Amino acid sequence: MPPVVFLGPSAPASDILSILPDAIIRPPARRGDLYACRILRHEFFLVLDGAFGTVLSISPREVVDVTQDGAVVVGASSMGALRAADCSPAGVHGVGVIFRLFKDRVISAEDEVAVLYREDRPFPPLTEPLINMRIALRRATKKGLVGASEAEEIVSAAQSLHFTLRTWPSAFQKARRHLPSETLDFLKAIDTKRADAVQAASKVLKLLEVGRCAFRPSRSPQLFGLLSDGRERSSDALSGADRHQIEAEFIEWLCCSGTALSRLDHEINWLNGDLTVPTSSVWNILDGSGELEADLMRFNVFRRAVSEARRCGLRPGTEDLLQAERQLADAHRVGSWNELIARKGIGSSYSERLSTHRMQLALTKCLRRTFLFAKSQSTKPREVLLWHPK
Repeated sequence: MPPVVFLGPSAPASDILSILPDAIIRPPARRGDLYACRILRHEFFLVLDGAFGTVLSISPREVVDVTQDGAVVVGASSMGALRAADCSPAGVHGVGVIFRLFKDRVISAEDEVAVLYREDRPFPPLTEPLINMRIALRRATKKGLVGASEAEEIVSAAQSLHFTLRTWPSAFQKARRHLPSETLDFLKAIDTKRADAVQAASKVLKLLEVGRCAFRPSRSPQLFGLLSDGRERSSDALSGADRHQIEAEFIEWLCCSGTALSRLDHEINWLNGDLTVPTSSVWNILDGSGELEADLMRFNVFRRAVSEARRCGLRPGTEDLLQAERQLADAHRVGSWNELIARKGIGSSYSERLSTHRMQLALTKCLRRTFLFAKSQSTKPREVLLWHPK
């Protein structure tokens, strides 16, 4: 069976077909697409792009199930890089710079790779992915085309834009910067998502040449889609962690970050300025919403980022704090940080914990900024040493 490639705005189909001429090109992967193709006995999958927003995106559980059933899954560029980073311990092959950044937890948000595109003409995309802008500006600073502070301002401006509005001109305008046309051409020419897609297609070709048996784990004689249990089996939402050790900190993070605002709104109203709600009732609400695993993953990434920033001795700057305040105000659906604190009660336990969370969130933003534009090795986080862009 030919390999199946889920492709959208990351690269033109001609790039992939020039390497894998027999490949079946499918639109960006949606929830259930891997299952459906596996039932049809396809054995090699290249996931580059995935749908999200108005439809359910492909889940880590689906990727792991198909891999454990014996298929070979390679991920890169966009949603594929994110899912490969999530599922690499299960045997998923990740390829490219963006995959390594997700895997090393240097970046974590899907917003980093999100773009606006036309479904009938997915390539080129109508907007610029934030990760492309970060990497392009980093390389421009190394060549002396853009100053480090100027690059930071442009990245910060781009990050504040919704992905459907994120372009080089809009980022320059918001940052109040004007770059020479030669520099702009240099930045636009760096398309990391496309380069990763081509590299991933070459990886699939090598796997095909070697033979799938060398990469396929032991499996049931039946295909995944024909098994009686498979996707219906329950999963461990805690990923092996002890619930009682993390639940208090986890629920506080949910309340302070606004991640589960709509789901816990009634519970938060009971708090009256404090976080003394029974954890069991909150946990049941989260488990019933079907988003517990995703919330736990985001919480773990956030906690590790804070720990790494502290290990490196980083201190958030003014812009880091302002970004954190804007993010929290948006998450809690208020106009500003001051309004958020006023609503929760100045001096209350809840507002104090919000202020603590604000500092932690600013630390994560400082970590990301330091990774991209640090001038000395002594202040770089551990992950920087693992990535040497060419």
